[in-house]
Amino acid sequence: MKQFLKMAVESLLHRKLRSWLTMIGIFIGITALISIVSLGEGLEVAITEEFSELGNDKLWLAPGTSAFGASASAANLTDRDRKVADSVPGITETVGMTWKNTKIISQDEEEVALVSGYTLDEGANLWDEMFGHMLFSGRWHKSGDTFKAVVGYDYTQNDGIFERGLKLFDKIDIDGQSFKIIGIMEKQGNDQDDQSIYITDDAYSKVFNVRLEDDYKYIVAKTAAGADPNEIAERLKRAIRNDRDLDEGDEDFTIQTTEEIMDSFGTILQIVQVVIAGIAAISLLVGGVGIMNTMYTSVLERTKEIGIMKAIGAKNSDILLLFLIESGMLGLLGGGIGVITGLGVAKATEFFGKNVLGIELLRAYWSWPLILGALAFAFFVGMISGVFPARQASKQQAVDSLRYE
Repeated sequence: MKQFLKMAVESLLHRKLRSWLTMIGIFIGITALISIVSLGEGLEVAITEEFSELGNDKLWLAPGTSAFGASASAANLTDRDRKVADSVPGITETVGMTWKNTKIISQDEEEVALVSGYTLDEGANLWDEMFGHMLFSGRWHKSGDTFKAVVGYDYTQNDGIFERGLKLFDKIDIDGQSFKIIGIMEKQGNDQDDQSIYITDDAYSKVFNVRLEDDYKYIVAKTAAGADPNEIAERLKRAIRNDRDLDEGDEDFTIQTTEEIMDSFGTILQIVQVVIAGIAAISLLVGGVGIMNTMYTSVLERTKEIGIMKAIGAKNSDILLLFLIESGMLGLLGGGIGVITGLGVAKATEFFGKNVLGIELLRAYWSWPLILGALAFAFFVGMISGVFPARQASKQQAVDSLRYE
């Protein structure tokens, strides 16, 4: 085996240019595979960390049959639903939230922004517990903070939302009402969060002349310490179903635990990764065809060498193994280059995302199983691609091979 490895390496070094060209398809495919999977795993880890900071003791109640948005026919969530949730044993606190796009003005500049209102009960701290870690500066609302606002990060940037960036205690006009800025969110990396404005339910009702309590987009409930969120979720589902006089299975609302939401995001990310990995596999297939073509050429060039080896006692299995090792090494070397470049691309993407786009969720994450799996797969593709050429070489007759010119 040591001799076979030595002969395979010498053969590849003897045909350097051809070997490099043959490996291109393999290392492009492995580069794409490693970079996409590592970024996907990094995004999954980042999202898990974000939800972990929110806490696993939260239940998310939404109208409709999907937690990601209500259908047009879905019944609204109202303050009655929130009161039902408050009465469920094991739930200690609730908060409701809704939003709408409206006109905002600063320094005579007019824009349209997403303004979110949320319930602020006296003595409650659920909202601050959930989103307090996202504040760059300032604070969330307290009781009596009617015309005060927390704004997204983009409002603080010059030539961002407005020509002059806002800062703490500046004034901003929301639909004709002046608000003082008491908090600024950290950069989240997406426009919806970075360009949002948050006000209390009292302010929301006065500014838009509507009752926020009549149309919640979400109600979040906190479960008691030590309680099982899944068990409390079932209690809450029964309570709202009974209050609305609905049969089991006919719910027009959705309740999810933080863990279930994380699992949903994880499933979506895994599907995206599989699709992209499938696209990368096409490049690996092209690389495999390249290896096969190179090995056929190598067999023809070394026909006389094969004849000499057979004449001095080499078996068919020895010739087969020699060419399989050589084709496998082509795949392994291409895979090794692909792993290095893939990790480099992933880290470069992370650096660009954080320092240029300001996206903290975009990060590279890899593990040894990913790297070793990619190398093993590349080696396997190389060996499989060399099967037919190696088989052809092993079946040559010594006399015919020695006569070959």
